[in-house]
Amino acid sequence: MQDLPSPRPGKAKRHSSHFVQDARDKINRTISFMEKEYKRAISREQLAAIAELNSEHYSRIFRKYTGSSPMNYLVELRINKAKELLLHSTYSIAEIGHMVGYSDPYHFSRRFKQIVGVAPTHYAKSALPRIIALDGLGHCQALRIAPVAADIARVGGYISLDDSAHIQHISDALHPRLNYAVLQALRPAWIITANEAVQPDIEKLANIIHIDVLQDPIYAQLRQVAAALNRTKEAEAWTAQYEAQCKALRADVFASIGTERVAILRVREQLLQVYGVLNMGYPLYNSLQLAPPEKIAMQCMCNKYFHSSVITIDELPFYEAEHLFVVLQPDKGAYRQWQTMLQSSAWQRFLAVQKGNVHHLDVANWLANDPISIQRQMQEAAQLLIKAN
Repeated sequence: MQDLPSPRPGKAKRHSSHFVQDARDKINRTISFMEKEYKRAISREQLAAIAELNSEHYSRIFRKYTGSSPMNYLVELRINKAKELLLHSTYSIAEIGHMVGYSDPYHFSRRFKQIVGVAPTHYAKSALPRIIALDGLGHCQALRIAPVAADIARVGGYISLDDSAHIQHISDALHPRLNYAVLQALRPAWIITANEAVQPDIEKLANIIHIDVLQDPIYAQLRQVAAALNRTKEAEAWTAQYEAQCKALRADVFASIGTERVAILRVREQLLQVYGVLNMGYPLYNSLQLAPPEKIAMQCMCNKYFHSSVITIDELPFYEAEHLFVVLQPDKGAYRQWQTMLQSSAWQRFLAVQKGNVHHLDVANWLANDPISIQRQMQEAAQLLIKAN
């Protein structure tokens, strides 16, 4: 019997990438369903049917991409919703249990204690001290903390404000000048800020958690906030699921693009920036461990806090890469700069351009540098790279 010819490597690679993306889309479909319908009775079989997979295979794939089983994910989702209601509503324990999908209040209480470590009544009584997040709302959400107030103007597009419905928006009291009286009226026990300039004005009001923007957002900043607010276990749990997702996405992206280089370019009216390991570069080079252009790799070796290089259009070839992410500032000046660059020979000869591997990112989602935003940025970048191949 004649052996069938082996598939061409490029074709097999594209098929693998398509399969990976299809699997992730199926999982995301069921997660969206859980987030919308968590109040209803939901079974693993029902979720598997939505994903169009058999139950066992669905559970394996779900765990690969989330680090949790489908039903444990649903339980965590329900319990987190219950915690919000316990802290910010006057509903009874039975009412809250029913609102998050538990018809039996005793079952709800047992499940809550199993996950959180204390009964719902004790959790409600031991509520966190009052916190104002001038910065760090994403850090708070990763720790399952709901501040009493936050500067929403400084929040990235990947931070869900639906999860912060009970938080007072105080942006108008902070810009252009700090309104001390508004903060004082909120009676905070803690204020989280990354702005050293305002610290002398507010340190008489409350304890201060100062976020150092040069420190790692996940392995330094998140742990710092968690330690101050007695949420170390929550920080460890969030980091564990983040690392599980990093591992899965790295494998998927590597299967798609291998060691091909990836660059990230920000286009503004007055300048062009190629990013290093901080801020926009974090989800690419730290979370996904992608290969940067050689010049960026060298600059990062010399300076662990390397943020970005300001370049001219003619210097773009020094940052050659097979894939390029572009973040365009949403103003007319940046658009004119972008149009000029598109006509340049440096742009047209750039490897990622010739390969058709230019991916556009929304600046509203990519300026934020908190744990929640980084995880979502990592997911978006991985999805774009896999789809491109």
